[in-house]
Amino acid sequence: MAISLVLTTIIIVLFIVILMLLTIIYSLNKKNKYVDEANMWHKLAITDDLTGIYNRNAYNLYIEENRANIKKETRWIILFDVDNFKIINDTKGHLAGDLVLKNVAKLLLEIFSSCSYRVYRMGGDEFLVLAENVSEDEIIERLILIKRRFERNGEINLSKGYSLIKDNPEKAFRYADEMLYADKISKKKRNSSAENI
Repeated sequence: MAISLVLTTIIIVLFIVILMLLTIIYSLNKKNKYVDEANMWHKLAITDDLTGIYNRNAYNLYIEENRANIKKETRWIILFDVDNFKIINDTKGHLAGDLVLKNVAKLLLEIFSSCSYRVYRMGGDEFLVLAENVSEDEIIERLILIKRRFERNGEINLSKGYSLIKDNPEKAFRYADEMLYADKISKKKRNSSAENI
């Protein structure tokens, strides 16, 4: 009788331990599923659906998270805009336009591949590269490389502008945008002059 009481107690204790372990496993699986889901939603929130690169939301989050350190490190904003993108969409269709955007994103990721750079699609046909702790000469070298690559291709051209973030990212963005716009206007004037010759 004493042996059966001991065996019954052992069985009950084992049963309770197994139940506790199953509860812990279930809880961990549920937590892992929650973390996986949260990671998925976070990735969707900061990734451009078409190109797979960071989006404007990711840029804004990064700037806000690093605003306190802006003066401590050298940071540059480099803006790009696809020239005549509306014409591509209107004459070749939106799928062709999507392919252009994917190719631009791919090229920018390739040219700005080191950990000093982050590539974003800001919307439409506008892209941004955030550069950290690099010199202006290095940025210019990469811009020349991009120009050469697109000249070889012949179909796509990018207007560009860049600015050093001294203490105000919004001001630097505006300056880079003004430089980009000036680049775009100068190309239109050159093309217009060439057509009149």
